[in-house]
Amino acid sequence: MAAAANKPGAVHYALILFVMLSVILGIVSYVFNREANDKTAEITKLNDENQKLNRVQKTLDDQVQILKTKIGIKFDQVDDPNNPQNQATVVRGLEAEMQANGKDAAGPTVFETLRKLRDALDAASADRDSKAAKVASLEKEVLGLKNQYQSQVDNYSQQTKDAERDKLGVIGDRDEKVNAKIQEISTVKSKLNAAVDELAQEKESREKERKALNSTITSLNNRIEFLKDKIDNLEKLSFEAADGIIRRVEHNSNTVWINLGDADYLKPRMTFSVYAKENLGVGRGAEDIKGKIEVTRILEPHMAEARVVEEDLYRPIVSGDLIYTPIWDPGRIEKISVIGGIDMDGDGRSDREQFHQMMAVAGCVIDNEVDENGVRTPKDGKITVQTRFFVKGDIPELPDVTGEEAKAKVKEIQRHFTEMREEARSNGVRIIKMNDFLAYIGYHTKRRTFLPGQNRPWNLKAGSASESTKDMSGDRTSNGNVSGAYAKGRQTPQNQSDGANSKVFGGSK
Repeated sequence: MAAAANKPGAVHYALILFVMLSVILGIVSYVFNREANDKTAEITKLNDENQKLNRVQKTLDDQVQILKTKIGIKFDQVDDPNNPQNQATVVRGLEAEMQANGKDAAGPTVFETLRKLRDALDAASADRDSKAAKVASLEKEVLGLKNQYQSQVDNYSQQTKDAERDKLGVIGDRDEKVNAKIQEISTVKSKLNAAVDELAQEKESREKERKALNSTITSLNNRIEFLKDKIDNLEKLSFEAADGIIRRVEHNSNTVWINLGDADYLKPRMTFSVYAKENLGVGRGAEDIKGKIEVTRILEPHMAEARVVEEDLYRPIVSGDLIYTPIWDPGRIEKISVIGGIDMDGDGRSDREQFHQMMAVAGCVIDNEVDENGVRTPKDGKITVQTRFFVKGDIPELPDVTGEEAKAKVKEIQRHFTEMREEARSNGVRIIKMNDFLAYIGYHTKRRTFLPGQNRPWNLKAGSASESTKDMSGDRTSNGNVSGAYAKGRQTPQNQSDGANSKVFGGSK
């Protein structure tokens, strides 16, 4: 019974639980009370700081209002960061006023603007004072000059009066001297008239001699040009050396290989004219050209591949043939002068741009050029010894053109041609036609377009070369006209054979 009384019961557990809850509640109450006190102190501190900030903000607002009043711009908003372009702010209004009133002196800040305005005001004041001092000095100088001039006027007036008195006495003597001079002038005039007549006769005689000498000189120059052209046409002397040699030919693919490459500064699209290997030289005449090639690939320092763009069927290209172009020289810039129209494919339209591109590819410079309008480029250019060729393009004749403007252009082209021809002769520059020049550089017409209504002949090839002389057998160019035997409406009957043999074969004829 006593043992059972010593065991803890529900009361004990309840008491223990109550004590523990009391301790926990006490601790929680203490913690919450302490935190409440800390928060209360913090709130009190924040309230004090807020009051201080309110006082500072009020002070700043008062100062901003004072500053607005001082500036004279009383917008409610000082600045708008969300809309920098808002003009209804003190900052934007102040900037607008600085720009409007400061103009060139306006700076990024009011202080800098005021400083610049002050500098400008000081400079203007100094300039004004300097000019005022200069004006005062000039006024003083003008006053001195006025007094000096007045003194001179008075002196001149007195001298005039004295001269008027002396004039009356001098007039008599002067009249006598004047009469004597008139007589002397009359004598000299008679002599002068005789000298003028003699001079006129001498001038007329000299003019006749000058015209006769000019006529003789012109005649001799024309004869020299005629003989020179005649000699060139008869002899066809070589004036250039070949640029390279064809090493190999493949006729199936119209491909050749030449002994030029990147070491020779050769470029693709370069064109060459081809001459026979036994030819006495290149550039003798366009009829000596047996073909034309265009470089397609650079293979080695001294090897390139080219395609055959034109070939004489009677004289095929073979290994060892010579190639040449007058607008290319390894490591050297060639120069040419050009005048007149450029129609390379015969379609009646200008190919000047294409011609310029061809020259650029070959590294050739056009140092003087006169276009279809008679404009020379450069205006003050001259043909010099550095010019390789003077190329003559299409120059119309005055009777072939209509309209004053067109005639004026043709006259201008002809005037330039006369000047440039003399320049070329003086400097030993060879004058060649555009067609010959294009043949020399190996140009090949890409296409020939027939245009309706175009009156342009389409000439046939002028015969083949003689194997014995290596020369043309004659001009066999077709003019495109129909033989009279087949003319429409021809009344004359065709001749018929009478059956008799020729005397050469023992006949009666």
